[in-house]
Amino acid sequence: MRTIYIDEIFVLNGAVNYILLLATKRIIRGKSSQPRLLFSSIIGAIYAVFMFLPHSEFFYSFMGKFLFSLSLVAITYKTKKFKQYIKAVAVFYMVSFAFGGASYAFMSLIGKSALSYLPLKILATSTVITYICIVLLSSYCRRLAYKERCFMPVSITVCGNTALVNGFLDTGNCLYEPISESPVMVVESRSVENILPPQVLSLLDKKYIKDLPPDFGRRIRLIPYCSVGKKRGVIIGFKPDRVTVGDKVVYDVVVGLCSNRLSQDDSYSALVNPQILGGGI
Repeated sequence: MRTIYIDEIFVLNGAVNYILLLATKRIIRGKSSQPRLLFSSIIGAIYAVFMFLPHSEFFYSFMGKFLFSLSLVAITYKTKKFKQYIKAVAVFYMVSFAFGGASYAFMSLIGKSALSYLPLKILATSTVITYICIVLLSSYCRRLAYKERCFMPVSITVCGNTALVNGFLDTGNCLYEPISESPVMVVESRSVENILPPQVLSLLDKKYIKDLPPDFGRRIRLIPYCSVGKKRGVIIGFKPDRVTVGDKVVYDVVVGLCSNRLSQDDSYSALVNPQILGGGI
């Protein structure tokens, strides 16, 4: 029969509770200070100690554990809306199940029963590995979600011709055409060269207007800009018939032409002004 020390239970459960709450915070991006995390971890450790005391049936019951977990989440995270609180509770349970599954897997690998005492080394190893996996998985999912929100198909139509490009929502793109105050979407010239007259593309190098088709000359726009390392500059642009960004059709927009590559890996060739989508994603 193994002797279980109260201080050992307190320290182990306090450490595990802290990592569980910290992992939950990383996933939900909740607001919680270090003192709150430590305080909640200590409360969780005290609860675990009470489970080993006489007449502790309620602490072992489903209702007792459920109510305590609800209280623990409420104490740890500053949630202003009930929906955020439910999300925090759900994520806390998922993280707890993940840690429990990892501990069970480690015990199975070393040939021990799940009902046996959980050694400190197994608990520490499974806790650290699971925390790292959760953080990495959470970061990967965020990148996928960000990519899905910020990368979008774009079609540019002018004079009945359409070019399809990959667009990237650039929150730093605040360019406007000074006369009409239309938002500017910067596009690589090579991506739209099939829908533009050759004379328009030559403007990027010569910087002067000559022999433009009569029906296209009125579309040309000169867009002043400032950037890091270059105080003043001018982008040659044109007014398209329409631009479709995702499922949204936009008419009040100017396309600015760029002779350089906008993306090193060619994942996009257009910088979408947030104002085209109404100011954001």
